[in-house]
Amino acid sequence: MRGKSLLWHLLHRLEQSEFIDNIVVGTPDEEIRDEVESDGFECVVSDRAEDDVLGRYVDIADDYGADVVVRVTGDCPLIDAEVVDQTINILGDYDFACNILPRTFPKGLDTEVMPVRTLHRLDEILKEGHPEREHVCVHVYDDDDFSIASYVDEKDNSHLTWCVDYECDFERVAYILERWGDLPYREILRRLHVRQADGVSGWSGNAT
Repeated sequence: MRGKSLLWHLLHRLEQSEFIDNIVVGTPDEEIRDEVESDGFECVVSDRAEDDVLGRYVDIADDYGADVVVRVTGDCPLIDAEVVDQTINILGDYDFACNILPRTFPKGLDTEVMPVRTLHRLDEILKEGHPEREHVCVHVYDDDDFSIASYVDEKDNSHLTWCVDYECDFERVAYILERWGDLPYREILRRLHVRQADGVSGWSGNAT
């Protein structure tokens, strides 16, 4: 898996989900589309404004006839399919499900799940040009009219940062992917703890 992009890792880990039928990358960037399609995944280049991410989600959901939409961002190459599936599992009749309210999983395993009707409601509430369209779901957390189901882990690992926003994040995540890229979240966590207990040097996975 050396030489593979972070996006490649994200898509291949997400592919292990038992419940997701279609994995589609939405982007305004044709180079990303070429990379994604060369890896065998589907990608849609949107003609929406670059910051209208909500609009891209609505278009893709409608084009694919989706009933439920799972949102995962491109900076989460350690996304865990089991965590995604458990978040999907708790949606039920709620308007929205997530695993970050409260946060107990590492930052970088963030999963948001919603029926397509929630996307359409957001599209109606946040009119074209609204700044919150860039963040897709942020309005849901502040609007009591949306019912939210939360997937909370049995142990709080919210102090861990496994997403990639900065160079130090990249080095940390690259260390994990190089050694255990195919393993699920809990097994990676166990091995990190073992290495720490044995006094082995290297990234612990903790936020810096």
